[in-house]
Amino acid sequence: MSTPIIEYIAENIKDAVNEITVANGFNQTLTAIRPKRNDFKDVSPDDLVVLIKQDNPETGEAAIGTADWNQPFWIMAIVLDSDNATDSIDTRINQVRADIEKKLMVDVTRGGYAYDTAILPSIEFNDGQGFSGIAVQIAVKYRTELEDPYTKA
Repeated sequence: MSTPIIEYIAENIKDAVNEITVANGFNQTLTAIRPKRNDFKDVSPDDLVVLIKQDNPETGEAAIGTADWNQPFWIMAIVLDSDNATDSIDTRINQVRADIEKKLMVDVTRGGYAYDTAILPSIEFNDGQGFSGIAVQIAVKYRTELEDPYTKA
């Protein structure tokens, strides 16, 4: 069974987020998950868990015989406040966001499967049910053969 190029990109993002650790010089250790359900009921709202979610892709300007894609992703980091915290929740959210942005820009080609990654505006979230934090949006630009999403162009 073949793997589409977009799946390689999504896994690269997950792997990159999992490399955000204190041991690697970041402010905290994050744990990336690609949820198995769209309603996120398979995810426990634990501090510093990061959900990777694809949004709807847009087409780009492709060369003859290729398909060009602009694929948005939401990297949603759960950041829970605590009565024992010494930093403000805003400080923690800012550090998580900055760590994610810094790590994702190390390889904008997503392991060679894309030709660019752009950081888009982030959105803080708090649903009142245990999910609070920051959603970092990125757009990954990649190209495949026109009639073969399994082959990079």
